[in-house]
Amino acid sequence: MTVGMDLESAWLAMGESLESAPNVEGSMPRVRKYAAEVYRLSTGGRVLAPSETDVDFRGAEGGVVFRLVFARPAAGPLRFDAPYLARLPSYHEADLVVRNEMNKLLRGETLTAAKPWVVLQLPSPAPASVPSRPTVSFWGFLKLGIKQMLTGYDHILFLCALLLVCRSFSSMIPIILCFTLAHSLTLALSALNVVTVSNRVAGPLIAVSVALVGLDNLMRRGRPSGRWLLALAFGLIHGFGFANVLRVAGPSAGGTSMIRPLLSFNLGVELGQFAVLVILLLVLWRLRPRPAFVRYWVPAISAVVLLLGVFWVLQRTVLA
Repeated sequence: MTVGMDLESAWLAMGESLESAPNVEGSMPRVRKYAAEVYRLSTGGRVLAPSETDVDFRGAEGGVVFRLVFARPAAGPLRFDAPYLARLPSYHEADLVVRNEMNKLLRGETLTAAKPWVVLQLPSPAPASVPSRPTVSFWGFLKLGIKQMLTGYDHILFLCALLLVCRSFSSMIPIILCFTLAHSLTLALSALNVVTVSNRVAGPLIAVSVALVGLDNLMRRGRPSGRWLLALAFGLIHGFGFANVLRVAGPSAGGTSMIRPLLSFNLGVELGQFAVLVILLLVLWRLRPRPAFVRYWVPAISAVVLLLGVFWVLQRTVLA
C-alpha cells in the first residue's frame, strides 16, 4: 500500500499540532515510527500487522510517501481503514488502490473523513502453477481516470464556467483544447516526478481558478475574449490535482513504470471530460437562443460559481 501526504498533513495525521512540528530532519524519526499506523487492515475481526514499512521523503514540496506491505490473507472480506483522515481537515481524501499479487488493479476507492473505510471481497490467489508476469491493469487506471474526472466537481465547474458565456461552438474549441493540453502536460510531468505540486498548494489554487472564472463572467458580460488563456494557465494547475491521485495509485514514484498507468489514466480523464462536454453542449445548444437564459441565468450561474470557488478557497486554507 502507498499513501502520499505533504509534511504538514503527515504531522497532523500523527495527532500532533503544527505549532509543535520540528524541522524536516527532526520529524523524520517520528514519521518513520508512524508508518505502520497509516492504514489498518483487518479480516474476520483480526487486525493484520504490516510485514514491511518504508517512508520516502521528497522534500518540503514533495512531501512524504508511506509504503506498507502486508502478507496476503486468505480469500474473504478484507477491511481497509484510514483512521488518520479524522485528524485532517474535512476536504482531505485518501485514494485507496488495491492490487492483487500479480499487480493487477482490483479496486480504486476514495476514502473521506465521513467514510474512512471500505470492505473488499478478496478473491482466492492465483494457482502457483500458473506463471504470470506482473502487469499494470490498463482498464483499472482507465476507470480510475474516468471516476476522478466525473467526481472532480471543481474541475467540472471550472470548465463549465469557461464555456457558459461562449456564443458559438467554434469559440469553445480553443478553450477545450487548451484546458486538455494544459492538464495533460502537468499530469505527465508530475506523474513522472519531473515537477511536483502538493495537494495543499494545488487544491486552493484550483478553487481560486473556479472563483476567478465566475468573477470574470460577471465583470465581462457579453463576449469575453481570451478565455483560452484562462483555460491554458489554470489547466496547468488542474493537471497537478489529477496527478496527485495518479502518483498515489501508480506502481512507483516515476520512471518508465509510470508510462502505461499515465496513458490509461489520462485517457480515462479525457473520456470523463468528453462525457461532461457532450451533456453541457447539448444543454447550452437548447438554452443559448433564449434571451432569458443569457440575461438572467448566465449571471446567476456565474455568481454561484464565484461563491462556490470562494467557499472552496476558504475551506482549503483558512478553515483547514
